[in-house]
Amino acid sequence: MRLGFIGTGKIASSVITGVCNSKISFKKILVSPRNRSIAQKLKRKFRKVSIAKNNQEIVNSCNWVFLAVTPKVGKKIIPSLKFRSNQKVISFIATINLAQLKRTLGKKIKIVRALPLPPISLRKGPVPICPPNVKVKNFFNHLGIAVEISNEKLFTNFWC
Repeated sequence: MRLGFIGTGKIASSVITGVCNSKISFKKILVSPRNRSIAQKLKRKFRKVSIAKNNQEIVNSCNWVFLAVTPKVGKKIIPSLKFRSNQKVISFIATINLAQLKRTLGKKIKIVRALPLPPISLRKGPVPICPPNVKVKNFFNHLGIAVEISNEKLFTNFWC
């Protein structure tokens, strides 16, 4: 499995650290160059982490793509990215809901919203996910405790 992270802030860095220190089986993690300092630190610390030239390279190269940018940045960059229908997209973006993501990315792409917090780097804490998805649940159970929520309105309450 090849994991790609669009956005390299605190949350992405925490998830990547958790993944690299877990028993999750993966071939490579590709990170965006957006925050050069964090991307370089991750690359130096973990041998399976590489820095992409741009976000489309991440989409082209990875099975799972994590959207870890602010809502403002997400609305700006996501529409120009070309996803494949066999990819899984996990969005950490607070205010862009599933319907908006499906309109932008395409209805056939599997999209799950998740709310990891910084303790995920220590593989601790709950990780709400919506909608329920067995593979995403198993992934986040290696990094904490996945909490599946079927109602997006209830899921939104976790952002508060």
